[in-house]
Amino acid sequence: MNKKQPDITNVTKKTIKDAFWELYKEKKIEKITVKDITLKAGYNRSTFYAYFTDVYDILEQIEEDLMPGIEHIPPIDTSREHSPDFFENIITIYEKNSAYYSVLLSENGDPRFAIKMKNVFKSMMKDAITNRVSISPEEMDYALEFLVGATLSTVKHWFDQDKNIPMHQLLPLMVKLMDNRFVQELDIDMAM
Repeated sequence: MNKKQPDITNVTKKTIKDAFWELYKEKKIEKITVKDITLKAGYNRSTFYAYFTDVYDILEQIEEDLMPGIEHIPPIDTSREHSPDFFENIITIYEKNSAYYSVLLSENGDPRFAIKMKNVFKSMMKDAITNRVSISPEEMDYALEFLVGATLSTVKHWFDQDKNIPMHQLLPLMVKLMDNRFVQELDIDMAM
């Protein structure tokens, strides 16, 4: 195999992925055909099938490329009681891939991707808070679901709003919300 072959393979694969992504931004995956993709990419069906099994395989590969690995996420500073590192890390990761995340995490996106993202961040957050709280494993699961779900939703909303407040204002607000001070200030009775 000559040296250029891997480069050609990467370019071909990327072109097909890009063509799929342009279609996926506009319509649901069920409405996208291999023919649509190959026409847009300028390749034939056999080239498509050399790299992908179907349209769902392309989406899966794109999502895998976008999924942050725990090893690539800076550790949370556990020495500080109210560290905004977790929020900053999510914002940094989201910003890097916001063109994709805004689609994948939208109403028309892939619900499985949101679950995968949450699981990555839940694992990261669990390591940071395990020694700070004494709750049962079941309660920890709910706490992590709440913390990560609220954080991802807030970050997505911030990007959807074109970051209409500066990050130095957003981060303390998120810490405040997670610290329950917001509910206390509103004087909302959360007791059952």
